[in-house]
Amino acid sequence: MSDALAAVPAPEIEARVRLAQAHLDRKELHLAEQLLFEALSAEPNHAAALHLMGFVRRQQGVLAEAEALYRRSLEIDPDQPQVHHNLGSLLKALARLDEAIAAYREAIRRKPNYAEAHLDLALVLSERGENEEAEKSCRAALRIQPNYLLAKQTLAAVLCALGRSREAERLVRQALALGIRNPRQAAALEHNLAIALDQQGRHAEALALYDGAKAKAPDMSSVDYNRGNALQHLGRFEEAVESYRRAVARYPLDMSAHQELNELLYRLGDDEEFLRSYDQAALLYPDVGEIYLEKAKLLYLRGDYGAARELFERARAFLPDSIAAQHGLAVVLTHLNEPEAAATLLESLVRAVPGNTQFWRNYAQALLAAGDPRAALAAAEQALALEPDSQIALAVWGLVLRVLGDAREERMNDVENLVRVYEIPPPGGYSSMDDFNHELNEFLDGLHRDRREAIDQTLRMGTQTPDNLFGKGHGPVELLRARIDDAIADYITRMPDDAGHPLFRRRAHNFEYSASWSSRLHDCGYHTNHVHPKGWISSAYYIALPDAVGKPGSNEGWIKFGEPNLPCGIRDAVRRAVQPRAGRLVLFPSYMWHGTIPFHSAQSRTTIAFDAVPIG
Repeated sequence: MSDALAAVPAPEIEARVRLAQAHLDRKELHLAEQLLFEALSAEPNHAAALHLMGFVRRQQGVLAEAEALYRRSLEIDPDQPQVHHNLGSLLKALARLDEAIAAYREAIRRKPNYAEAHLDLALVLSERGENEEAEKSCRAALRIQPNYLLAKQTLAAVLCALGRSREAERLVRQALALGIRNPRQAAALEHNLAIALDQQGRHAEALALYDGAKAKAPDMSSVDYNRGNALQHLGRFEEAVESYRRAVARYPLDMSAHQELNELLYRLGDDEEFLRSYDQAALLYPDVGEIYLEKAKLLYLRGDYGAARELFERARAFLPDSIAAQHGLAVVLTHLNEPEAAATLLESLVRAVPGNTQFWRNYAQALLAAGDPRAALAAAEQALALEPDSQIALAVWGLVLRVLGDAREERMNDVENLVRVYEIPPPGGYSSMDDFNHELNEFLDGLHRDRREAIDQTLRMGTQTPDNLFGKGHGPVELLRARIDDAIADYITRMPDDAGHPLFRRRAHNFEYSASWSSRLHDCGYHTNHVHPKGWISSAYYIALPDAVGKPGSNEGWIKFGEPNLPCGIRDAVRRAVQPRAGRLVLFPSYMWHGTIPFHSAQSRTTIAFDAVPIG
């Protein structure tokens, strides 16, 4: 420090800090930086100067130094709500969301009427998927500033995330009706209106709004991301890819855009570009563990367990407290036949988060694979205590019982009586099921637009339709649904009153469909062994089949029951296989392990499947 700077009197230091703030308000970064350098040279512990220099470094992209300056300022004077808020914004940009939430909450604690902090807290909570809490934060901001357009915009997005798209639509239309002079604010509101319309299946209307928003604010990465979603729904896949790429280019840490981009590239069969966006982001942000974590998840889904393990471990190095990274590594280790190591990781997770059903059931699977079925039974029963109707937990519990030779398992997985086969009669106006299925299959041709399966599906070598089929006004699908309704009603009627049985205890005559889709398998296609987590009664209805399913002495293309998705030392795991026939519907408990035996044929195997759940 020079003698001249050391001798600067305190009033002069304050004047330089005030002038630096004025330069920052005018975006004159270089002039502000010089004044702050002089002030800090004279008084290194000046809290306000440290804060403003942190802001300068943030604008310059020197994020680690910006964080250090913010934290030094707060060490000197913790009662600075704005500094806590700016620290939170920096941490959010670094994808350190837990820390960002803590910083925003500290800003609010010190200044309860801090509307901007309430709003930014809502944004991070929503990014974390905590949308109920995000809604509360949005409404808190609006109580402080009732005409806070950014808060209305964010609330609309949160309502969409909560599935309340019509409520979001009303909110945004009311805001737009007031007249928005700022083009960027108008673009943001139109963008969120488009999301609400997209959720209602009004994709063409949504796309027009996205395009209008993009024209007003070309640099909004979220517009490109959601525009990509609308383009996907409209079957314009190549345009969707480019839209996602623009979103990632503008904000390389947008993990949602990375995920949608790479899942679409996978479905398009573009293996050369698949996952490249994560590598490009890692070059820019090599210390951001979320990049490795999200890439690892997709590698796991692809079945590349060795590469997934490496990236989960790298993610843990940067995110030592990340539960997601530890859980992902544990699951991968189970698949790599290292169940003891997986069980050790999962044991620490269930101790840290004892209320998480998923951790307990995966712990049970790891213990079972490690050869400790008694401990696995205790873990599976803990999962069921937390979530008695979890179909995956029931499947794991049944698997442990089977290994132990417990008679309760045979009763819950009675494949002869609980797997029921129905021959569906032709809907009205059709002389035969062949005629009906031919028309239905042609209709489904327009929905099977992908080049291969989605990466997170159990289907291999084929495609699956997006969204739900039932309730969308698809003519032949709704005719079939009416026939399926009758079959499910019969299946339910045959259930005894038995409060101790995992299927029968939920017996209710009223039901609805939690999911419905069509699958199409090609040569060598199959479904991996799985259960249906969102169901109660699950299904397979056969529309078009390859000749291979009727080959004498073969069960190619048949649906099989009883075989789990991980080796557990069970011999003759398949207990029953059912031959598909066009017009045949197979119903079974959603928790029952099932899959498809691969087939060889140039002809496709097309089905409709669904999950039914009880009402009341």
